[in-house]
Amino acid sequence: MIILRLFSVVGIRFMLMRLRILLTSLALLLAAISLTALSPAKAAVYSDPSYVGQPVVGLVIRYVPGVDPVDAFGNQRAISNSTLKLSKGLDVGLGMYSAKFDEAVDETSATKAANQVATESSVLAVYLDHFLGAEIFKEANPTLGVLTGSSAPTGVTALDSWLDSNPSGARVILSWIPPRRLNGGTLWGYRISKYDYVQKKFVECIGNTKSKSTSITISNDLVAGAIAKFKVSAVTRSTNRKYMAVSASSTIATVVPTAIPQKPILQSAGNITSSSPLVIWAAQGKVERGGLPVNYSVTALAADETQSSCSSTGTSCMLSGLQAGKNYQIRVTATNSRGSAISDLVTESSDPMMNLQWYLDSNFGINVSKAWNITQGDTDVVVAVVDTGITSHPDLDANVVAGYDFISNPAYSRDGNGRDADPSDPGDYDTKSGTPSSWHGTHVAGIIAAESNSVGITGIAPNVKISPVRVLGVNGGTESDIAAGINWAIGVKISGVPTNQHTAKVVNLSIGSSSFSTCYSNSPTQLAINESKLRNVTLVTAAGNDNHLATSSYPGNCYGNITIGATGYTGERSYYSNYSGFSNLQQLYIGVDISAPGGDDRTGLGAPAGGEIWSTLNDGKSSPGKPIYGKEEGTSMASPIAAGVVALMYSVRPSLTDDQVWEILSSTAKPFAASSDCAQQIFETKYQDGSTIKTGKCGVGIIDAGAAVAAVQKLNK
Repeated sequence: MIILRLFSVVGIRFMLMRLRILLTSLALLLAAISLTALSPAKAAVYSDPSYVGQPVVGLVIRYVPGVDPVDAFGNQRAISNSTLKLSKGLDVGLGMYSAKFDEAVDETSATKAANQVATESSVLAVYLDHFLGAEIFKEANPTLGVLTGSSAPTGVTALDSWLDSNPSGARVILSWIPPRRLNGGTLWGYRISKYDYVQKKFVECIGNTKSKSTSITISNDLVAGAIAKFKVSAVTRSTNRKYMAVSASSTIATVVPTAIPQKPILQSAGNITSSSPLVIWAAQGKVERGGLPVNYSVTALAADETQSSCSSTGTSCMLSGLQAGKNYQIRVTATNSRGSAISDLVTESSDPMMNLQWYLDSNFGINVSKAWNITQGDTDVVVAVVDTGITSHPDLDANVVAGYDFISNPAYSRDGNGRDADPSDPGDYDTKSGTPSSWHGTHVAGIIAAESNSVGITGIAPNVKISPVRVLGVNGGTESDIAAGINWAIGVKISGVPTNQHTAKVVNLSIGSSSFSTCYSNSPTQLAINESKLRNVTLVTAAGNDNHLATSSYPGNCYGNITIGATGYTGERSYYSNYSGFSNLQQLYIGVDISAPGGDDRTGLGAPAGGEIWSTLNDGKSSPGKPIYGKEEGTSMASPIAAGVVALMYSVRPSLTDDQVWEILSSTAKPFAASSDCAQQIFETKYQDGSTIKTGKCGVGIIDAGAAVAAVQKLNK
C-alpha cells in the first residue's frame, strides 16, 4: 500500500533552478513520470502511476473556475454521473472538492467512475484519491547470478589512522589479502561490512569498492573510543560481466579508533566566587576521552584578567587564590595525546535541558545563539505543523494558536468524527502490532517553538506561534486531507470550515511516502504548494528516512517546497536520510535542497541525547498521558529545525519572499564534515547567462541560523 509515513526513525523543491528554469523543470518532471489521462473524456482523469493497485477511497474533483461545486439543493455537482455510488465530499480548496466511495475500491473501478464524472461540463480535472498507508519501504538487493563466489579474503587487519589535520575525526585503515580462489570469476572489488551495535549485526557499509586495492580508509560512522569491527568479502563477476557473486566474509578485524577528547561538561556552576572554589565536571567514558587517557585543567578568569587554575585526572579540583568580591568564569580543558578540547562557556540559561539540545550550537549544529542575538522570533509569525495533531504540554501550550482537524474519515481519526476544530492528537497506536502512539506532531512542534520559560527545552524560535493542523490519524491519511490542511493553513477559504485567523508564514510537513511515489504538476498537493508560493509562504518538507533517493518520496518531491535531509552530531549524513540523485541531463543533484540536524544514534555515542533530537513528548501508550520529553531521530526532526530557522527569518523581515528565504538559506549554509560523502559530492553548474547553481547529494550544506538571520537583518539596512 502506498505509504504516508511520519518521518521519524520511528522536498529542492526539486531544485532544478528555482524560478530561473521553472518551466523547464516542470516539463521534465511531467516527462519523467509519464503522466497521461487514463482515458478520453471532457476533463482529464489523473492517477499517480506508482499508486496503481492501491486502494482508492474517493475522487478529488477540480471544477471550472466560477462554478459552485454544490448546487442549489446542496448536492455536489458531477458525482451523480457515476454508476459507482459517490457521497458528497468536502471542500479541499482552490476549486477542488472530494467525493467518497462507500468503501475503498480498486484502481479499475475508480478509474471508470472518474471517467464518468469527467463528462460533466463543469469539471476541469478528476484525481483518484488513494489512501496513503504506513508501510515501511525496503530497498531491494541486487539479484546475484549463477556465478560461484570466490574464497574469502584473509589476513584482515584494522589500524587506527588518526590525522592531526582532523583531530576530532576517527579514522581507520582496513587491509587484507585477496582471495586465493576466484572460482571462474574475475575480481571486481570488495564489500565491507561493519558491526552495527544498534541492529546487533554486521551491516554493509560499502557495497562494492570496484577496485582491486586491498586496503581502504574508513572515516564514516566511526566513533573515537568505541570498538569498531569489520569484515571483508570479495565481489567477483563473470568474464561476460553478466553475473556477479559475493564471497563468504573474512574473519573479524577489530580496532578502537582514537581522537581528541570531547568537550568536558561542567556539573558545578560556570561562574563562581571565592566562596565556592570547587569545580566539578561530568565523568568522561572512553568515548568522551577519545579512547585515550585524559588529564584535566581548570581555568578561572575574572573580568580584570585575574586568573586561577588547578588540574586533575578525576572529575573535580579545588581552585586556590580566588579573590573575594570577584566573579570568575570557568573553563575545563581535557587533554589526551591527540590534543585538547575546552568546555563551552556557561551563560545564564532559563531552560534546564538545553545541554541536551546539541543541534543548537555544537560544531555541526545550526549556530542558533547568534540568531538569538537578533531575534527569538516574533509572536505574529505562525508556523503550521501539518501532522498528527498536538497534545497539551507546559513547554508548548502558551505558543499554540487555533488549528484544525482535517481528517475526513472517522475510521482513521480515532476521535469519533470527521473534520472538526479540535486538532488534539488522540493517539495513533497500532492495535495489530502493538506499536504505541508516536505523538509525532507534539515532538515536531516543540523543536520549532518550545517556550524559553525555565521549563524543559527551548525551541528554535521560542516566541513564534504553532498552528496544529491534523491530517494523519490511524495508519496514515489521504492526499485530499493533506491538501486541504495546507490550503487552510495558508489562508485559503474552505467551505464548512472557519477561515484561518492565524495564517501561517511557514508550513512544516514532517511526513511522506516510503515506497516510490510522484508529485505531478497539477495534483491537489502541488496546487496547494503553488498557492503557498503565490502567498509567500514557505513550505518545508522532510526528505525521508529510507537511505534512498529523495525524489521518490511524496510530498517532498513536489516543486516549490524546501526539502530537508538529516545530519548527525558528527556533521555527516544520518544513516537513514534520503539523498539526491545526479541528473546527467541537467548536471544537477536533485532531491534534497539543504540539510539540518536530524540525529543519528549510530554516530552519536557519547553525544548529548545520544546524538538524537530532544523535544516535547507524551508518555501515553495509546491515549494521551503526561507531558514528558524524549529523543527521536529522522528527517521529521530536521524539517522543523529548518522551519524554525525560516520563522526567525520572517520575524526579522515579514516582507521576505519565499525565494529570498531560499537564496539566503542556501548561500549561508555551513559545510558538512570534511569526511562526509555529502561534502565530497557537491556540484556547481554554470549556465549560458553566466549564473551558477550549487547542488549536492545532501543539498548545499547544513542550515546556519545565525548566518541566515544576520543576512536577513542586512536587508533591512
